[in-house]
Parts: sequence; structure tokens; C-alpha cells
Amino acid sequence: MFLRRQLKLLFLALTPVVISACAGKYSIKSYPTGSKVYIKDMQSNEKKLLGIAPLNVQEESKLGDVFFLIFEKQNYRTKEVMVKVNEGESIAVQARLDPLSDEEKKAEELAKNDDNKKQDPQQPKPEDKKKPEDKKMDDLLAELSELKLRVALLENTSSFYKDALFSPRLSGGMPAQDRDRSEKVVGLIFQGQQAIMKGNYPQALEHIDKAITMDEYSNNAWLLKGSVKYLQKDFQGAKIAWERCLKIDPYNKVAYQYLSDVYKRLGMGPLPQSGAEMRYPASTIEIDKRNQEKRVR
Repeated sequence: MFLRRQLKLLFLALTPVVISACAGKYSIKSYPTGSKVYIKDMQSNEKKLLGIAPLNVQEESKLGDVFFLIFEKQNYRTKEVMVKVNEGESIAVQARLDPLSDEEKKAEELAKNDDNKKQDPQQPKPEDKKKPEDKKMDDLLAELSELKLRVALLENTSSFYKDALFSPRLSGGMPAQDRDRSEKVVGLIFQGQQAIMKGNYPQALEHIDKAITMDEYSNNAWLLKGSVKYLQKDFQGAKIAWERCLKIDPYNKVAYQYLSDVYKRLGMGPLPQSGAEMRYPASTIEIDKRNQEKRVR
């Protein structure tokens, strides 16, 4: 029941308006106006610019009956919207963008300044002995790296609920009691995500731990738990959670990237930038190797 209700809300968010016509037309709006609208290729995940909202787009058969639109605007969070449409149908798609938090704006500003400095040809070459201003720059870059990851962790939580809703584990063929349990796990993950966005990390952990108790193999729950631990600066706790996530889902690139960062902070050495494609996943090899080194010490 909970799952059906949330799916209904998801599709209502698209606010489809059927307009009888031979060839379909898509009317796309955003609040506030002026956001860039992209369409995402479901095969390559690459995005193509459609235009600036509001805009009208003629139906294209190559889009299929389900596709994704991405809305981007400065000082607002990026929003991805799933569109489901029948051939020849005209619809109106509306997306309301959420403003960035002060922490996210600070991260964007630091990132922009960092990019400008990299492009500045007048930048002095590094010297063997660092000056006080060089040390200050290193500190700013370290803060930028920290903020970028914190923002990524916050943004990443918004996708967990959608991923859980469309997980193969919730497809047909599941016994009723297992389906009820899965719906409860999805609900707890969603509540944890909402608590994170409000900055209530203890409550978020409470919901996530309940989800893990019900389904210890939920990789989304472990990934989300690692994010909360990292945001609390509990790097050891984040390490344990993300390692567990990769044990369940060894090819999870997001967990692999975050775990590499936390390894560096714990002095264990980062993971290779791109793990080798092999039957025994690179993430499992690297985790076992570092834990073995720690036991030897």
C-alpha cells in the first residue's frame, strides 16, 4: 500500500495533461523559469541540451515511451524527472527546483574559484618550501574537497528512494510477506533520507539501522549509512558501512569512490582510480588487502 501511494505521488509530480493531437508535443516548464533542460540517454547516461524552460518539444519516436529530463539552474539543486508518455500523446511537464543550502553554495563558489585558478596562466610554480599563503591555499583546497564530497553525499541520498522503488527485488513473483517487508525497508530508507536532508543524523541512523535489521543485504541502506557516518565525521564508521555495501554490490562505483576517499583520510592508501574488470571484483581485492595490512601491523 505504501509503495503504491508513493508511486502515485511520483507520477502526479509529472502533472501530465493529455491534449488530443495526431503528433505529440511536450510542454516543459520549471519553477523558477530559466533552467536548462536536458534529456538523458538511458543507454549511455549522457545528456543532451533541449533548451531553456519554458519550452515546447515535438514528439520524437526515438525517445520511447519512458525517458528522463534533467533540470539545471544556478543556485538550485539539479532535478531529474521521469516522463512516461504514449505515442501521439501531448503532455505538460512541470518541475519545481529546490534552492541550494548555504553549504552547497559555498562548495560551488570554492569549486568555481579553484577552476579559475587552474586556468590562470599567471599562477606561480610550486616551490620546495611552501610559503604561508601556499599553506592557506592547500587548506582551502582540502576544505573544497571535503565540501564537494559532503554535497555529493547529500545529493546522492535523493536517488536512493527512486532506486529502491524500481529495484528488481520489488518486481513481481515475490511472496506477500517478503513484499511487505521490502516495502517497509523502502519506507525506512526514505525516512532516513528525509532526516539527512534536515540535518538530523541521529534520527537518520535510527531509520537506516531498522532497515538493515529487516534486510541486512540492502546495499542502498549500507551506502546511506556510510554517508551519514561520513557527514558526522565518523570516518571509521563510514569505512565499515561502505565496505559492507561493496561486499554486497562489488561493482557499486559510488561506494568505491567514497571508500577510496575515506581510506585516504584513515591513512590506508586510496583505491585505484578504475578497478580492473574481472570476475573477482577489484573492490573486494582492495578491501581485503588493506584490512590484511592493518591486521599485520
